[in-house]
Amino acid sequence: MKHTRTIIYLAGFIFSLPIALMAYINSSFIASFIDEKLVGTVYTLGSIISLFALLTVPQIFRKTGGYKFLLWVTALDSLSILLLAFSQNAWSAVVLFVLGFTMNILIYFSLDEILKIFSKNSGTGKTRGGYLALCSLAWVVAQLSLGTILGELSFRMIYLVSFGLMLVFFAVAFLHLQNILDPKYDKVSEKKYIGQFLKNRNLCRAFGISFLLQFFYSWMVIYTPIYLSLHLGLSWSQIGIIFSVMLLPFAIIPFPLGKYADKIGERKILMFGFTIASLATLLIFFIQSSEVWLWALILFATRVGAASIEVSADAYFFKHIKPENEEYVGVYRSASPVAYILGPLIASVVFIFIPAYNFIYLILGAFMLYGVYLAGTIRKNDI
Repeated sequence: MKHTRTIIYLAGFIFSLPIALMAYINSSFIASFIDEKLVGTVYTLGSIISLFALLTVPQIFRKTGGYKFLLWVTALDSLSILLLAFSQNAWSAVVLFVLGFTMNILIYFSLDEILKIFSKNSGTGKTRGGYLALCSLAWVVAQLSLGTILGELSFRMIYLVSFGLMLVFFAVAFLHLQNILDPKYDKVSEKKYIGQFLKNRNLCRAFGISFLLQFFYSWMVIYTPIYLSLHLGLSWSQIGIIFSVMLLPFAIIPFPLGKYADKIGERKILMFGFTIASLATLLIFFIQSSEVWLWALILFATRVGAASIEVSADAYFFKHIKPENEEYVGVYRSASPVAYILGPLIASVVFIFIPAYNFIYLILGAFMLYGVYLAGTIRKNDI
């Protein structure tokens, strides 16, 4: 079992590398085919399709089993990346991007469920923490690579590098995960299991916490690069340094904090995470300086909070489901596409009323304070 968990950790790390590489260039690549103002619409489309897929795919997952399902979605993802590298028009670029976007989320779903099979509730925080730490380390490595070795390559070449990494991920899954013994999955309809999910206060609370975090990510990922580059005049090399430092908490915090959560529960850690993320985000509003070290420090602080929330929210959720409850994982992970649908839409309305761009950080910081209250509703008998 320990050996299999190690393989899943390795698979998560390898898979995260191409995802992180492409995450920083996708919007610019799509913008080379369509008006940049429409790029957000493409992300919204991908999120809507991903949401639908997450809520319907458990039926396929039950029939094929975790191993075969993972191989199929990985193969489709790899093919979409390869074809995207050679896209010559807007239609093909958009369709292939949306396909890859959806397959990425389904791969995360598959790895989540497979890891759950090999996890014990008493060590869920430690297990999830180690997994998240390695996946996050891949994002740091990818960011550093883009800022140095790969930074001079064309978008198409970066997609080809990502395709090669996806083939490595496929090979690791194909060779080392074939002995997974699927549990007897629950055979329930979408309407029934979504209803069951909503009736469970612990699962609903976990979804709410995850949605707040993903909403935070949606605004930070979309609008912070724009603010730093266009409003404060920072160069992309400077932004690369800032983001490299910013991502470090995700590689450092999850494992020890997840292990600690197994001992004391997730409530205090979640409250701490939301408090730090909220206060640090509020501070961004007052920063007018373009000093690299200052922005690296403040964004690092926001991610200390986010990393604390992420590992604790996952630990809390997975402690309240069984390996056969794969349909619940789909509902829980749908928090991300839902947030990426609502986030840009709400931001569009917000921009109409706020007097300056940096006011979004006041709103986002205040919004994250609700997470402190939500985490505070967890009781000892909920753990």
